[in-house]
Amino acid sequence: MKNIYFLILVLSQFTFSQDSTKFNPHYGILTLNITGFENNEGSVKVALSNSKDDYTTKGKAFRVAIVLINEKEAQYIFEGLPYGIYAIKTFHDENNNGELDTNFLGIPSENYGFSNNAKGSFGPASWEDAQFKFDKDSMTTEINID
Repeated sequence: MKNIYFLILVLSQFTFSQDSTKFNPHYGILTLNITGFENNEGSVKVALSNSKDDYTTKGKAFRVAIVLINEKEAQYIFEGLPYGIYAIKTFHDENNNGELDTNFLGIPSENYGFSNNAKGSFGPASWEDAQFKFDKDSMTTEINID
């Protein structure tokens, strides 16, 4: 009997922590649905930014993904995403060369899109137009590729 009391006393001195990415109320799941593809060729590149600097600097992003297209649609799930302000840039990389192809004038020849279906004039949509607040356990956002 003494052994059981001793074991309870010893165990009561320990605190057990949980995996913060699964149980922390400040993390959630963001589902991104992308529609409007003209075909299933290649893949779609996704850049999730959590700051204006990441969003506006080429090659920088908080998280990136390469997603296959199925039936002219694509979906990606960001798991364990901290609550915050984000913006998404995406493009249809039809030839899988890893770049947004442009014509001789610099106009994109592959379709692209931004969160909030924001539009840019003479360039990408602004951070201010594309940003959204992520503060739920689970959230879905959609982008229509043009």
